[in-house]
Amino acid sequence: MTRHELSEPDRLAFEGIHRLKVVTTAGKVDVVGAGEDGAAVVDVTRVKGGEPLVVETEDGELTVRHGEFRPNMLGWLMRGHKIEADISIQVPPDCLVDVTVVSGPLVVSNLHERTRVQGVSGEITLAQLHGPTDVKTVSGAITAESVTDDLSVHTVSGPITVIALGAGNTIKAGTTSGAITVDLEDGSDAPRLDLNVVSGAVIVRAPEDANLDVDMSTMSGRTVTTFDGLDSQALFGNRQIPFTKPRQLSGRLGSGRGRLRARAVSGDMTLLRRAVDPDLKAGTDGVDGEDL
Repeated sequence: MTRHELSEPDRLAFEGIHRLKVVTTAGKVDVVGAGEDGAAVVDVTRVKGGEPLVVETEDGELTVRHGEFRPNMLGWLMRGHKIEADISIQVPPDCLVDVTVVSGPLVVSNLHERTRVQGVSGEITLAQLHGPTDVKTVSGAITAESVTDDLSVHTVSGPITVIALGAGNTIKAGTTSGAITVDLEDGSDAPRLDLNVVSGAVIVRAPEDANLDVDMSTMSGRTVTTFDGLDSQALFGNRQIPFTKPRQLSGRLGSGRGRLRARAVSGDMTLLRRAVDPDLKAGTDGVDGEDL
């Protein structure tokens, strides 16, 4: 086991790393998958508050810790003062990653294995994640770009934006207060979407050749779509429910092999049709038409 305590900016390099665990109370954290053969780099550019940042390695696990996570909104207050650290960490793309940041922006990118992210307050950005990913936070926007595997994202207060591309992957997103926006990229094949919001709109953009079984409903809001062949009607038929105007958008797009389920208590449901990139469509048609 090796241990370093950093009270000022420093840069550390390690070998043989295949797991990463990060716990910080406040500050910027950037985790990126790069390199190979277990090489990892921890670059600390700022340490504030008098408490050292601890970096440890043991049996292939790299641990970076500054303060401790406490499950309450004041958990980042340590001994009457606020501690902060700005950290950039490079690990192999096939590294298992577990990150907890109580307060501050977090960026995680280019990882191919399981990733777990937990926060309390701060913006979370995910990009080029190709393994199962689980994200939970209390307050702050969550953005996930170029997600190709299963994704579970939940926040109490804040918008969620997902740009997804994958085959048969599952996307689960939920927020109490905030909008959910999902953009299915060209080439997405039979994704399974499960979206839930208490107060906020749900917007899904899908390519015109999407294969989805659609079931979107809201207890108080509108249902809007630019796809042909979907039914927009009152939920529960003509039954009157006080103080609400429940609506449902349902039907099948293409083969219906994928699934889109969305629920809102208060907010609009929107499903938009987007033209497929002509170059991508031509390339796909060319492959399908080849003689084998």
